[in-house]
Amino acid sequence: MAQKLRVAIAGTGFGEQYAIGMQSNPDVEIVGVFSRRLERAAAMAQKFGIPVSTRNFEDLLKIPYLDAVAVVTPNSTHAEFVHEAIRARKHVICDKPLAMNGAEAADLYRLAEAAGVRHVTFVPYRFSPASIAMKTAASSGQIGRVVSVTASWGVDMRDEPLRWRFQRKLAGAGVVADLGAHVVDLMTWWVGPIRRVLGRCKTLVPIRPGEVGGRRRKADVPDECWTLLEFAGAGIGSAKFSWNARRNQVIEIEGDRGQLIYESPSLLQWLQGRGEFTPSARLALAPESARVTDLPIEAKEFGRPEEALNRMFRDIAAYLRGEEKPDCVATFQEGAQTLHVVDAIETSNRTGKWVELPSSP
Repeated sequence: MAQKLRVAIAGTGFGEQYAIGMQSNPDVEIVGVFSRRLERAAAMAQKFGIPVSTRNFEDLLKIPYLDAVAVVTPNSTHAEFVHEAIRARKHVICDKPLAMNGAEAADLYRLAEAAGVRHVTFVPYRFSPASIAMKTAASSGQIGRVVSVTASWGVDMRDEPLRWRFQRKLAGAGVVADLGAHVVDLMTWWVGPIRRVLGRCKTLVPIRPGEVGGRRRKADVPDECWTLLEFAGAGIGSAKFSWNARRNQVIEIEGDRGQLIYESPSLLQWLQGRGEFTPSARLALAPESARVTDLPIEAKEFGRPEEALNRMFRDIAAYLRGEEKPDCVATFQEGAQTLHVVDAIETSNRTGKWVELPSSP
């Protein structure tokens, strides 16, 4: 693809971060923006100098010379819009989660492959310099054979009103799909696929005030989850996801020759101008496991949110333009695999049994 990659963005919430990430790239041109509320599409188009704004997704796909579509709409609409973009033979970036469940996501992966379009599930934590350092260290075999993986992450949402993320029809599997999908993606990226899970989920804040009017309503998704994991080739693990406590994202990989320790505050909040982003990746080698050293981290492009977004979408755009896929870019295949794990955790919670994962999307 010799000319610029012409991209349209569907969604005006986090879609603005997509626009920030793409607008300074000389190889990308943002040619359209969609929102079901036309005033939001028009406001974003004016803010970023985008020529077309529309409330009709079909009109977005008809923009002349359009190459790719970024779907950054509510979770419940992802599969619909991605499907339409694939049918129109456009490359697709879809914000995580790819769909509402693993079966839907696997269908999208197969459709994209059959149509010959390139496809990306956007999982921003993969681009963190600490995540990349963990991937490099885990792949190099420094800690030997992986024995166990443990993870935890908490975001305190106990006082939040009943927004979309607390409603299953709009968001899917609650904290499992929200926080859990990010952690599952990192664990499987670093150490390989999960073979089976045993999950326990609870809704500890079952009633929340409505966003409008304050009338109290029921939340129908879990806000707390513990799960045991068995990896296909890398031992056992556990993970805890919570909307009822504030704690950094922490993942520890234990090997028979040492340990890798990753810790990160919220990247997504920082990208939207809230809080600091100071992730770390550390290595402790046996037998002197008490001696912990920092892994080398290339953080020069993560000094400010705008620089980080530019870095992320530079790699994504290069792949969509026909270059080799960077390792930190996740495809629909990986997005589907993550959702299969989310589904298995929920199924296990309902049945009280271990649930096997499919071998492929």
